Amino acid sequence: FVQEGRFRQLVIKSCAALLLGWHVYAFLLPFIIFGLAAELFRAQRFYPPPPPILGRLKRHILTLLCSRYLLLGVVTLLFGIAILTFNFGNEYFALNGETPFRELPSVASAVLRLGGDEYYNISKADWLAPQVFWSGQFYRIGVATLPYALNPYEIKGHLPQARLYDYYPLIAYGVLALGVCLAGLVGIRRRPGPALLLATLAVSGFCWAVPVRYNVISHDYESVFYIGIPLTAFALTLPWLRRRFRVRLSLYLAVAALAVFAASASAMAGVGESRAQLAVKAEAMADYAAIRNLAAEDDATLYIQFAPLALSHGRAAWDWAFFLAGKAYITADQPGPRKPKEKGDYLLMLTREDSPALLTPENRHVFLYDWSRYAEWLRTFDRGAPIITAGNWEVYLRDGHLAYVAPECADQVAPFFVHLTPERVADLPATRYEHGYDNRDFTFQRYGGIRIDGTCVIERALPEYDIIAIRTGQYTEAGRLWEGEYRVPAP
Repeated sequence: FVQEGRFRQLVIKSCAALLLGWHVYAFLLPFIIFGLAAELFRAQRFYPPPPPILGRLKRHILTLLCSRYLLLGVVTLLFGIAILTFNFGNEYFALNGETPFRELPSVASAVLRLGGDEYYNISKADWLAPQVFWSGQFYRIGVATLPYALNPYEIKGHLPQARLYDYYPLIAYGVLALGVCLAGLVGIRRRPGPALLLATLAVSGFCWAVPVRYNVISHDYESVFYIGIPLTAFALTLPWLRRRFRVRLSLYLAVAALAVFAASASAMAGVGESRAQLAVKAEAMADYAAIRNLAAEDDATLYIQFAPLALSHGRAAWDWAFFLAGKAYITADQPGPRKPKEKGDYLLMLTREDSPALLTPENRHVFLYDWSRYAEWLRTFDRGAPIITAGNWEVYLRDGHLAYVAPECADQVAPFFVHLTPERVADLPATRYEHGYDNRDFTFQRYGGIRIDGTCVIERALPEYDIIAIRTGQYTEAGRLWEGEYRVPAP
């Protein structure tokens, strides 16, 4: 990618790479900063010393302004702004210019990832604590550096704060890997070409993880951006070993790499989705195909009641994006408009309601409803008596779901908490044993809340184990807005 004497080509390739994702900036930032530092050092070393202070400052400024690295940064920054402008404009006009700029899907997504969503930050405060965050990052580095066959740990999006000590060995290994990189870079500092590239690789993961830590904490796939650390560690360690022991390592490394790969592939054979999960995914995709055939009107909008992340148990979380390509849709984790037209709009839900609005009675996992008919049914059907009435919310328990209904929507932004006390503590996840209850926090926007004629409704599925008590409510940084408890009667 980076070739000596072909800097113009590097600028073009960097702009092209930005079309694939913003992660490229995590590499460009350290590459440009280290490149500028190298040129300043070179100018100070090889040119006659200027007059004191002002002369040196002038030389430094001129060196930076004339630097090809600064040119690379300016061009890629302007290209990125052009991409964003096009995307924002496209979304704005696709939504008929009715959505405020702050609520455009791309803008809302960027705000959340950069820490601008107050309630999301509150719900993830434990994960963002410095000790937990940095332990998690070095844990990921350790996982990326250690071959899978030799790793007794699993990849995690975040580490439980109460049990950090369980992961200290791999956290220490991650710190050691980074230390090897830094020590090796000091050793090759007089070789500007390799040092620049390897230093960029070594720190690029942090250049991504720190600015977007609000997204990184809950996504284990973000670990891939630390791949530069094991690459740098191996690139610096292997030549030293070859010089130290004066042996040709190529054959030995090839054999060792093949053996480790085979062992890792064997260890991963049982990892992944079971046949049952794959079967459910196939059924969900069949559901989407049926939905696409029914929602055939070109101007119809699909209001998807669930956020993709709310799908579980093997149901295809993102397959709707493929089957509904070309259709206008709004998902529950987008804060866009929720006001449908009088006819022609549809509602997608994970729950099957015995409603005349249901258009896909044969589906098994994802269901399509006529919005206007569903809204009328929602206003009139009998839910029974609420188990909790607090604040402006009524909570109903039926068919293994908690239904939250607010006849007059007020606070639909503050996160909800759901504490479920099981009949047997052994049914809880291991991380919840010490608490004695399961925690199922959620937010109205990201987990399928809908608003129809001033009424807010959201449903949350309950786990399959037996529950003896339910405590739920809403909270903010200042405390709880409301809460209520229900004791489930014995069967």
